[in-house]
Amino acid sequence: MENNFSFVFGIAVSFIFFIGIFIFLIKKNVFGTAENTANSGNQNQPSGPETNEDRGDDGLINELKRENKNLSAKLAFLEVKMEKMEGKIKELKETNQSLEEHSKQLHQSKRKLEELQLQKDELFSIIVHDLKNPASAIKNFIELLESYDLNAQEQQEIMSGLLETSTHILSLADEVSKIMSVEKSNFKLELGLHNINDAAQSIVQRNLPFAQKKKIKLTFTKDESLPDISMDFNKIKDVIDNFVNNAIKFAPQNARVEVITKKENDNILVEVIDNGFGLSQEDIQRAFEKGSKLSTRPTGGESSSGLGLWIAKRIIEEHKGKVWVKSKQGEGSTFAFSLPLA
Repeated sequence: MENNFSFVFGIAVSFIFFIGIFIFLIKKNVFGTAENTANSGNQNQPSGPETNEDRGDDGLINELKRENKNLSAKLAFLEVKMEKMEGKIKELKETNQSLEEHSKQLHQSKRKLEELQLQKDELFSIIVHDLKNPASAIKNFIELLESYDLNAQEQQEIMSGLLETSTHILSLADEVSKIMSVEKSNFKLELGLHNINDAAQSIVQRNLPFAQKKKIKLTFTKDESLPDISMDFNKIKDVIDNFVNNAIKFAPQNARVEVITKKENDNILVEVIDNGFGLSQEDIQRAFEKGSKLSTRPTGGESSSGLGLWIAKRIIEEHKGKVWVKSKQGEGSTFAFSLPLA
């Protein structure tokens, strides 16, 4: 019974399904035909003449297209101009920066020249001042020779004074010439292979009479193994001479001055050691400044221009070396410099 019912129910459902499909196809065909008929009717109707409005719209569109094309061309042209302008602006900025740097350099050079001029004025003031005393002494000696009936001994003493004073003036003149040569922008060293011991030995021999006159013991301790190095022999002698002469000049009677040469690492050292009065901390700080005079005064009435140590420092620095002083008041001083082996 159940099987018969299922069979009948399946046939009914299938029948309804086919009826639905049939109705759908009929409607589709009818509406399609109607739409085709309407469309074909519209196509068979003659089209009316084109209106002014239609033509106006087309002209407006074409004009807008032309304007758009022109605007695009102008935009491209302006973009090229903009790129060129940006390049010019960049060049102007770089030029302006270069001019600012150049102006800064000129300002620094001007300030340096002003400082050098001031130093030169001070330098010649010092030299003139130092020349006044020996020049006055010469004048006094000459007046003595002219005014009095002197015996041979007195005349000899005056002549010795004249000789010593004249020598001092020549020494000052030589110092000025050294300063002028050191200050030249084209200052050059006459380099050659030399032994520092030869330079030191020469200076010790030169200063022995000066030391003996002041009852000062001058000795030389050298390292015989020191090699020859590249240096300006005469200028290095000037440096050693300045150190040794100053040590004797500022030392009291019965003091000791020792010159030492030795090797330390990759350098050759020259030390001039004395057991004199020593220097204050302030003197140590400005010892190598141009025209600087130390608080300690020469013990034999000798004059000092305050330029020798500055010249020595300049010479050593031109040799790529170093110069320094170690001192303590009441315990003496050590003036020294080092030169590179290579």
